[in-house]
Amino acid sequence: MTENLLNIKKTKYRYFMENVDLSKKRTAIIYTIPVDKEPLPDSDELNRDYPTVEISNKKLVEMIEKTAKALIAFGIKKGDVVTICQTNTPEILYMDYALNKIGAIANYIYPNVTAEEMRYYLDEMDSQYMFILDDAPIKANVKKAVEGTGIKLISSSVIESFPKIFKTIASKKAPVSTETLKNETKWAEFIKNGKSVDEAKEAPYSPNATCSYVHTSGTSSTPKAVIETNENVNSVVMNNRKSGMIFEVGSVCVQTIPQFVEYGKTTNHICLSNSLCLIIIPEMNPKNYYDLINKFKPQFSYSTPSHARELIKRPTDMSNTIGLCFGGDGFDDIEEKLNKYLKDNGSTFPAIQGYGSTEISAAAISNAPHCNKFGSIGKPLGETKAIIVNPGTFDIIDEPDTIGELCLTGPGVTMGYAGNSKEETDKVFIRHPDGLIYVHMGDLARRDKDGFYYYEGRIKNVIARKSFKFAPKEIEDAIMSHPKCTQCVVVGKYDSEEGQVPSAHIVLNDNSQAEKTLDEIVEIVNRSVQEFHRPTVYKIKSEIVRTRNNKTNINALKIEDIATIPSEITDAVISLADNKDYDYRLTLFSDLEISDKNSIIDFIETTAKNEKVLNGKIEYSFTLGRSDRTIRQITD
Repeated sequence: MTENLLNIKKTKYRYFMENVDLSKKRTAIIYTIPVDKEPLPDSDELNRDYPTVEISNKKLVEMIEKTAKALIAFGIKKGDVVTICQTNTPEILYMDYALNKIGAIANYIYPNVTAEEMRYYLDEMDSQYMFILDDAPIKANVKKAVEGTGIKLISSSVIESFPKIFKTIASKKAPVSTETLKNETKWAEFIKNGKSVDEAKEAPYSPNATCSYVHTSGTSSTPKAVIETNENVNSVVMNNRKSGMIFEVGSVCVQTIPQFVEYGKTTNHICLSNSLCLIIIPEMNPKNYYDLINKFKPQFSYSTPSHARELIKRPTDMSNTIGLCFGGDGFDDIEEKLNKYLKDNGSTFPAIQGYGSTEISAAAISNAPHCNKFGSIGKPLGETKAIIVNPGTFDIIDEPDTIGELCLTGPGVTMGYAGNSKEETDKVFIRHPDGLIYVHMGDLARRDKDGFYYYEGRIKNVIARKSFKFAPKEIEDAIMSHPKCTQCVVVGKYDSEEGQVPSAHIVLNDNSQAEKTLDEIVEIVNRSVQEFHRPTVYKIKSEIVRTRNNKTNINALKIEDIATIPSEITDAVISLADNKDYDYRLTLFSDLEISDKNSIIDFIETTAKNEKVLNGKIEYSFTLGRSDRTIRQITD
């Protein structure tokens, strides 16, 4: 089996089939859904039951085969693109492997996108089929997206895999009905129709054939479709094995990341190909995480720093824990507290931080249970090669602890961006003098003398003040050292004289004494950060605006800062727009009624475009009076 895990030159389906353990009755998937009970008095904690359905490896393989036959009966053939707008359910896993078996291509999109975005993604890939969640809000958008087309729909609900008696009880407790759309086939009928097909022939392996399209956004609000091959997704499993990440068959893994995110999709493939018992839940609410860990006592888990923050609020037995893995922004802020929590609750292993992106098939650098260094993102996994270069050049930086741009190559490097994205592909996927194509991550990093890498911030978020460039990480670290800070992002605010000046956007866990807390934060920064690097403005806010793909939206923060430059504006608050015609909503506060609003809007739009941070349309609103946020301007 080890030899099979190391050979990635096969389809994703064949790779799974050659590695899954069918010798015993082993559980492949435990699928659970949250069911609300009576709210707890005076508490913001969830009070839920988590009913489960268990699916064996044998049943999983049987359902993949049934799904493959049903796809053929539905008219889907090799090369067809099926757009998947679903969440973590057993059906999405059946569909993923079945599509790959017959040589069709999965096009993953986020379920919360607008109807217009759905239509764009369908047209982009010429997708004539959709697999959707049977959920009223999603179907309302699907209905608009497919209007006037002949696109055929397959739908399944979040309780599709549960027994009939459970569905009957659930429908009585909370009756939910959704409109049946034109060209929609329900899951049960879809599978039944597959009985007319004698055999679902397996598509032969072809090197570098497209396996799936996965959308990514980075720090922009417009996702791009990444072309992923079979070798790409299989390499993540191989790289973990080559790096010494050995999974004992039957170990339990709580997996909270959805399949439509590359991190979640590759993690599911890791677990199923290693015959782990995979715990999945259709709701990516971090507040469920404590209950999942407490209920299932897993050896492994993959989640985000937001989940970790919820976990450490209450104690539970962590003695089974081997690999608690986290990816995404914000891990540095909680690593020390999380490791203390694990130790205090019986685990002998620290939490694991990893690093990657959709462009390189998710995880590319990671710590491991047996090889971990506090504060680092780890070492390159398996056959992944990492280098650090001077930004904008091929000049490799060999000196330890010297910051430069992180570039990655290896079998996880995808084929670039789909559609009319050659220009974007050429900016990120760059052939170096050694003949290899490296993904230029757009991130600053350094490597220590032991070969561990450390994330040092986004290149795009480098602050250029009076032509001197510096990363904001040291400022963010200083601010985050205050015990009441839960999140901080420092960006370069446009300044007509200095180019850019640091602006700190801060979230606290307690705003009751915000002014006093801000005094303490400023004191910490003044004590530990050189004067030239100190923020000129501090903003205490309830949350940091995210992209639609749930990443820190650097561009939006910069637009918000630009909007505060006109003297009439006392504060500006930006968020993603609810109105389908806009990308952002920007609320501007003023002490006086503004007569010439257009000139302020023109200034914001012109400046934001010149600074290359405006990638969409803004919906403006003006509010008379002050916002309730705490803001501190620092003047000489």
